[in-house]
Order: sequence, then C-alpha cells, then structure tokens
Amino acid sequence: MSPLQQSHLQFCLLFVQMGAVATLLLRLYWSGLARLYKSFFVYMAIQLAESVVVTAVMFRPRLYGMAYFAGQSAKLVVSVFVVLELYRLALADQPALARFGQKTVGYLLGAAALAAVCGLAFDSSIPPGQSIILHRFFSFERTMYVWLLIFLLFISLFILWFPVRLKRNAAIYIGGFAVYSCARSSGLLFVNVLPVRFTGPLGIAMLVVSITCLIGWVFALRREGEETTTVIGHRWNRQAIGQLTDQLDSINSSLARFSR
Repeated sequence: MSPLQQSHLQFCLLFVQMGAVATLLLRLYWSGLARLYKSFFVYMAIQLAESVVVTAVMFRPRLYGMAYFAGQSAKLVVSVFVVLELYRLALADQPALARFGQKTVGYLLGAAALAAVCGLAFDSSIPPGQSIILHRFFSFERTMYVWLLIFLLFISLFILWFPVRLKRNAAIYIGGFAVYSCARSSGLLFVNVLPVRFTGPLGIAMLVVSITCLIGWVFALRREGEETTTVIGHRWNRQAIGQLTDQLDSINSSLARFSR
C-alpha cells in the first residue's frame, strides 16, 4: 500500500472512529452510565473533540501539531483517573483495598512521570527523519501508557485470580480499556524504534483496534449490565473460591485497621 493510500485509509478510519465515539457517548449518556463512569465518559469526550479538531486542521501542520499535543496530553491525564476509577469499580466490595490500590497507583504514576521527564534529557536515539519534539513527546507518552498498562494488567489479573464480584459493565469496561491501552502503548513503542515508513501502518493498526473496542463498548455497555453481576476469578476451580474469598476479606480487613 502506497503512502497516499495509507493516508486515505487513515482518514476514512478516523471518521469511523469519530462516529463510534459519538455513538458510545450517546449510549453512555442516555443509559445513565455517564454518571457512573465519569472518567471514562470524559476521556471519550476528549477523544471525540480531538478527532474533530485534528480532522478540521489536518492540512495545516502547525495547528494540527498543536491540536494533537493538546488532545493527547489531556487524554493522558484523564487516563490516570480512568485507571483509578477502574480500581474503585473492581474492588467495590473491598473499599480499604480499593483505597490502598488507588493511592499506590497515584504515587507510582507520579514517580513514573518524573522519571520520564528526567529521562528525556538523556535520550539521544532519535531515528533519522523524525521530529525531536515528536520523538520526545512519544517517549514520555509511551512511558506513561506503559505504566498505565501495567496497572491495568495487574487489576485484570487480580480479578482473574480472586473471585471478585463485578457488575457486568465494569468487567467489560476493564477488559476493553486494557486492550485499548495495550494497542496504544505498543503503537507508541514501535513508532519510536522503527523507521518512519512504518508510521502509517502502525497508525492504521491502532485505529482498527480502537474502533473494535469502541464498537464492542457500544453494544455491550447497557443499563441492565448494572443489575447483572459476574465472578470471573477461579471459575475453573470453584472449590478454591471460598478460600480465596476469605483471603481477600482478610487483606481488606487488615488494610482497614492499618488505615485507622
């Protein structure tokens, strides 16, 4: 596929993504889920606003760059709150453990941001033909998304192991956002280490994964999903569920006493 064809395909996929995000926002708003998943709703609203502005100024490089940096920076900040929201939802029945997890994530992400900023001063591995500003922005963004992905994978593995009772919507939200973030982190990593000619295909791949997640959320996130609960952890070994539940309650009780 030629670079021109790749650009046309990306342009078309961007419009598909905007339509999917707009549909998801309407779904969240009219179902009342926007009030329950506030950070997620704000994140998607920023995604839509960024896509609209970037599309409008696509052929004006300076404005395009400003819109891209502003949109990505805002999404990165809100992503932190999305992860904190996911921890709260996943550990709703263990409030002390949820507070501990949220505080730990907050502190570690702050430290990761500081380390990423300091690391930019020593980064000299800029591929030929790539903008220094873009390279360093991608490096910082990639570092933060990798850390966010680590925490998303951790909470995903946690609910896969422990028999945590989740609302159906929360389980779909967590799983979908983990895939969404994994695609973003992987794409940013490859953009920085691969030659410039791979930028187009990577952008297309990231858009395809993004659109897939968005369409999945549109059809799967429903109001009735708040009334349905599910247990994912240890469904393959129901004999261990009671023991693991006791362990989880014990950890939560210990943290609750410690925080007093």
